[in-house]
Amino acid sequence: MSEPEKHQSPSRKLSRYNYAFGPVGAGLIIDAVDFVTFGPVGLALGFPIGAAAGYWLARSLRLETNASLICALVAGVYCTIPGTELLPLGTLVGALVRLEDVPQAPSSVSSVVEAPAAEEVREDDRLMLS
Repeated sequence: MSEPEKHQSPSRKLSRYNYAFGPVGAGLIIDAVDFVTFGPVGLALGFPIGAAAGYWLARSLRLETNASLICALVAGVYCTIPGTELLPLGTLVGALVRLEDVPQAPSSVSSVVEAPAAEEVREDDRLMLS
């Protein structure tokens, strides 16, 4: 771990973890909801429970409202469809989302502290140098 990474605030670290693992974790949760709503339970409660979980997870991933509503709709339908209990489609979609996301390359130019220009040197500094 580099020196700047050691001194990151806890909220910055949490944000980085959410960025890295959030979509896969959200997929795991949707798959778990789909598994719990199997059979006749899924036909009756799959859509409302899946939609609520999908919306909540999308908002926790900081998606906009329209995108969150689309995620809720898709998650609700996914949790309602019979036979999807053993398919980890939510997890796979989450992994593909993160795989397709191209991270921004860090700047190759490091910040360098430059010495002040000669005209910026104060008078008392000149006296100390002489």
